[in-house]
Amino acid sequence: MAAGLAALNQRCGQALRAWAQRRQGIDPPDVELQSRRIYILPTRAGLIFALIAFVMMLGAMNYNNNLGFALTFLLAAVSIVSIHHCHHNLALLRLSALGAEPVFAGDNWQFRFSLQNERPETRWQIRLNWDGDTREVCVDLDGSKQVVQQLRLPAPVRGLHAVPRLRVATCYPLGLFESWSWLNFDLKGLAYPRPAERADGSPAGDPARTGLDASGEDDYFGMRQWRPGDSPRRMAWKALARTGQKLVHEYRGGTGAPVWIDWDSETDGDDERRIARLARRVLDATAKGADFGLRLPDLVVPPDQGLEQRHRCLRALAVLRTGGAGHA
Repeated sequence: MAAGLAALNQRCGQALRAWAQRRQGIDPPDVELQSRRIYILPTRAGLIFALIAFVMMLGAMNYNNNLGFALTFLLAAVSIVSIHHCHHNLALLRLSALGAEPVFAGDNWQFRFSLQNERPETRWQIRLNWDGDTREVCVDLDGSKQVVQQLRLPAPVRGLHAVPRLRVATCYPLGLFESWSWLNFDLKGLAYPRPAERADGSPAGDPARTGLDASGEDDYFGMRQWRPGDSPRRMAWKALARTGQKLVHEYRGGTGAPVWIDWDSETDGDDERRIARLARRVLDATAKGADFGLRLPDLVVPPDQGLEQRHRCLRALAVLRTGGAGHA
């Protein structure tokens, strides 16, 4: 019985949220909460308060007690006034979506929202949380002030992900009623692929597994497919004998030539492991201050250096489609 009621309540809640989303549509980055989009209902405490007031009314009627009538009407009037204040606490509040910085898969986005109170009076107990998330933040907003509040959201896997709706609510002043509004910002969070521990996915000094000889002053960046004109000295002969594939080593030397981080240079493991190793190589190249580019099956990022190039390459890896599944 309890499970059936819980399922019915969940379905009703989903239907109500879907109706509200169709009614409001997608919100712009800056929104002012108008009265027509603010909903209000009694809380559990409010329902208990109403039941108590009703029992008091029955008792006053039964005993014809004027003081009982007066107290009941006073409590009812206070609750009615609290409806106005609860709704007024959210009305004309301005919210702006400021987005979030990209993170690596498995970390948390920190989405930032600006709350602006254009009224002279303080707005109390403004709560923010994601749709379906019980964790929330609460803020008191002084008159004619603006604050920036952060909301955490997990980034489960690499890719560009749409975020849930934002819920803004308050139970001020007495907790008998809750007013709330849904905000459907067109927000997306970018999750970079989680980098591998090493660029080649193997322990240091393990040439037997990879067929590599990384001795010398140059820095090794992996292997790629052989192309006409490649020096025979860069050929991975052990890998050729083991796999039959023509691969060449890529190094970063002192000549200043750009380094290419190539999808074809990673042959071991599934696609996600290859992406993780390429992400590690992007981070290593950025740390060394190298000029580097990225070659993927459907995209080429021209050589450059710095944090912007790091972002371009990691973003390309984040949204790369593999195995028929998209992450964008």
